[in-house]
Amino acid sequence: MAASQPLPLAARLRDRRLARVFALADQGFQGLGSIAASAILGRHLPPDDFGAVGVAIGAYYFVAGFHRSLITLPYVTEHRDARDAADDRRYHSDWWWLNVAAALALAIALVAIAAAVQVALPAQRWLAQPLALGAAITPPLLAADFVRRWFYKHERAWAAALVSTLFFVALIGGALLAATLRPDAVAGALAWGAAATLATIAALVVLRPARPAAARAWSRFAPHGRFAGWLALNIFPYTVYSTATVVILIGALLGPGAAAVFTAARTLTNPAVSIVSAIDSTDKPRAAAALAQGGTPGLRHAIGGTRRTLIVLTGGYLALVALFAHPLIALVFHGQYAGVERDVQLLCAAFFLFCLNQPSETLLIVLRASRTMFVTRAATALVTLAALVLAIPHGVAGMAIAIAVSQLANILLLALAERHALTRHRLSEPSA
Repeated sequence: MAASQPLPLAARLRDRRLARVFALADQGFQGLGSIAASAILGRHLPPDDFGAVGVAIGAYYFVAGFHRSLITLPYVTEHRDARDAADDRRYHSDWWWLNVAAALALAIALVAIAAAVQVALPAQRWLAQPLALGAAITPPLLAADFVRRWFYKHERAWAAALVSTLFFVALIGGALLAATLRPDAVAGALAWGAAATLATIAALVVLRPARPAAARAWSRFAPHGRFAGWLALNIFPYTVYSTATVVILIGALLGPGAAAVFTAARTLTNPAVSIVSAIDSTDKPRAAAALAQGGTPGLRHAIGGTRRTLIVLTGGYLALVALFAHPLIALVFHGQYAGVERDVQLLCAAFFLFCLNQPSETLLIVLRASRTMFVTRAATALVTLAALVLAIPHGVAGMAIAIAVSQLANILLLALAERHALTRHRLSEPSA
């Protein structure tokens, strides 16, 4: 059979734009589902229970960071041409079973952390239940995330969007059931787990992973071990300032009430992070391909395009949220969290700075500069911890300012790291 000819430039651009549209739809349904479910639960749950749901989701994102480092990033950035359909199925199935094993191990680790908090930290004992809930929803949520990545690897962004559409419908249904039948933290958090389970089952009917083969699956991971190990170490400092997990730290420092207010404010700004994830889903594999085909100039061009796209999309959305904070809060939470307008506006600035970090981190990951990224994240974590401690007397508003300060520091550090990594890689490239 003759080798397939590359598509003309116009067709490639059209396919690229279509893939990005579907990726935006994919993340849009993820983000809108979370907003709608949070709005429903925020209206019907007591503030402490709503804060506990926020901490449970934050706990999931904490361990999901390790999963992303160990499984997702090596998987999505590995540029590989399959020999045939059977070989392709084995390859993706092996990564699927690695994903399952990692998800179960991370859930067990969260249970252990919850038990340790219950026994050793009496003042923060309330955190034990949300941490345990985070453990319960971790395996299904990680499974649902992986099947979407699998579709992206097959260049079927439309299928990932369909999975997220099902997740969206199921999550809203679960939140409505929780609000009606059992308005507490347990039912609220499990709405996410049930929705992810349904979405995963539907995707697996199509993907049909092959039977697990432990030795072969390990051989897939082994070449990425050192890279993934450094990425996993990156999660410890990243957790301190991540927009998804900092709610745990805020809850520990200021209590469940502050965690509830932060969760309410973050609900409105979260679509900006969803936009980043949508762009990242298509642009990270594209950046890896750009490096393989065009060297450092190709990579820099790809990263520059990503950065411009994020400035326009996330900046535009967050500006609108900041401008219309008052009516949005009234609409979404029906008066339950009136008075957090300033917190939302400050978080808009902080989250915009956070979104601008993603292209530089993609560049470092594609260049396999995970040690360099660890240094920048460790420095940013130290800045964040100092800022958060100083912000304690100023409540959630102070925490939002502290996050913004840490993200500004991170941008400066990443600019230096990006220049260093590019220079080092350029020197290692063979001369023309």
